[in-house]
Amino acid sequence: TQVMYFTTGEGYFNFDAIQGLGVWKSTNGGTSWTQLAATNNANFYFCQKVAVNSTGIVLVATSTGLRRSADGGTTWTKVLGTGLGITGASSNMAYDVEVASNGDIYCSLNASIHKSTNAGVTFGAAQTLPIAAARIELAVAPSDANYVYALVENGNAVNGILRTINGGTTWTS
Repeated sequence: TQVMYFTTGEGYFNFDAIQGLGVWKSTNGGTSWTQLAATNNANFYFCQKVAVNSTGIVLVATSTGLRRSADGGTTWTKVLGTGLGITGASSNMAYDVEVASNGDIYCSLNASIHKSTNAGVTFGAAQTLPIAAARIELAVAPSDANYVYALVENGNAVNGILRTINGGTTWTS
């Protein structure tokens, strides 16, 4: 409970977006903070979300993909994000990352949702969604790891709210 992280930078491409200074860490419950040196670069200028699993794996959704650290933020590996999304925009943009109660990790890229069952070492292919999507915000149910919710934006408007009750095998409105 003494180790905490926060991320910086506005990553949603607004005209006046502010470049951040990477990821910061506290080991004393927030009394003091230190910038993680490995995040003081362009890969971490625009961070949307940080999540930490029960074993201390740190995941950061950035404008350059999903980044993973297994050593408390000393080193990072890009684990998700490449190529073009179905909308033609870069799918390097990781919008959200969530850890389910069973440890599965869900990440949304531009127009897609991906799942990892091995603490974010690898992720499956994009899950099939029943509606057009761009930015996707996720929520996992704390009571049942198979329930995941997605607020889907497309064309600068909410396009729908989706739910899966089977860990992402199928999604419904």
